[in-house]
Amino acid sequence: MSDHAVLELRTHPSSGLRWLTGLAVAFTAFMTLIAVGCVLGLLTQDVPGIDAFAATVVGAVGAYGAVVGARTTRGLREAAEPEVVARLDADGVHLHEGLGVADLPDHLGWTTVPWGWVSAVTHTTLDLRSTKTLGNDVPLEVLRFSLADDRLLDATPFDGPHLTQAARILALTPAQARTVLVGEVGATDFPGAVEWLRVRQPQVPVLSGTSLPWSNPAVPDAWPDSARVAVVGAHGRLGRLVVEVLARRDKTPPVALVRNEAHRADLERLGAEVRMVDLDQGARVLATALRGCAAVVHLAPTSPAVVVEAARHAGVERFLLVPGVWNGDEQVALAASSGLSWTAFRPTLLTDDPPTGEVALGLDVEPGAVPRADLAEVLVAAIRDEDSVGAAWQIAGAPSPG
Repeated sequence: MSDHAVLELRTHPSSGLRWLTGLAVAFTAFMTLIAVGCVLGLLTQDVPGIDAFAATVVGAVGAYGAVVGARTTRGLREAAEPEVVARLDADGVHLHEGLGVADLPDHLGWTTVPWGWVSAVTHTTLDLRSTKTLGNDVPLEVLRFSLADDRLLDATPFDGPHLTQAARILALTPAQARTVLVGEVGATDFPGAVEWLRVRQPQVPVLSGTSLPWSNPAVPDAWPDSARVAVVGAHGRLGRLVVEVLARRDKTPPVALVRNEAHRADLERLGAEVRMVDLDQGARVLATALRGCAAVVHLAPTSPAVVVEAARHAGVERFLLVPGVWNGDEQVALAASSGLSWTAFRPTLLTDDPPTGEVALGLDVEPGAVPRADLAEVLVAAIRDEDSVGAAWQIAGAPSPG
């Protein structure tokens, strides 16, 4: 592992564990007092035979209880000792998946996820219903490292009911659940990790919000390695940024769909394959332009109806859109009834401000402006993330610090 600029994330004792430790200490003290009281009574007072026998039995029970309590207290305190669960450094995310496995060689207990495999990082707060299902009565924070392909961790030797349970609660596959770090709100290193990522890995978008961003169960990424993404409205201010991010991240160039030949050179400089098409030509013509694509991103100001029909004709299953402000509900309803694997992102206002690498994302996010560059990163990160399918996510810029 790299030894420079390392951030370690450690476990913290939960409130439940602290409460049990306190209870164990109180029980130990109580039983000790009983045992000491009985011994002192037998030594300092003339106790009749039957009472002496009862005091001896009670004292023995007290001594035994004190020993059990002391062992329990020691075990709980050992369980509360901080352990490193992950390290972040220049090489990637090092996840300690061997926690609690006795005598496991250190090199087998760690899984390294290179930054090139990480499509986004989500920092969010679980609601009380979810946390209670996980066995907690306080809100929990989640730091999730989303993978471009969740099969990348399928070779990890650690799997079991606890991971399956976490996957069910968090709506993740077991492979993705292994990339989730959970801790109580206010007792974690997660804010420090978010700041570390913003400074040290600015190319990784950090998504934050007050609710779990993804809601639908995930499925393994079965896309072909050479899958192509088409962008409708590619020469708009947001479209050019999406094309640029796709060209930087994907192995194959994105397909830019435009109707003005004058825009070709500009988009080709960004790394796109340009296909000339006018939406007014109809779904059949547009379907031909979508050949070979696995997903289409609709960023044009017009209704996506023709794009949806063309996608169905072309066999394109993944559909993402940024609906307009005035007819956004209508566009989302059209996407929801399309039969495609759709996702919508609904910003209140788009700006040309520099990207921050952090957004607020969820179903109950407060409205706010978001830089186009940040939205472009979120769109590209969500294309292959099946967890985002089937919802219109509110998105806003990161809240100001302090």
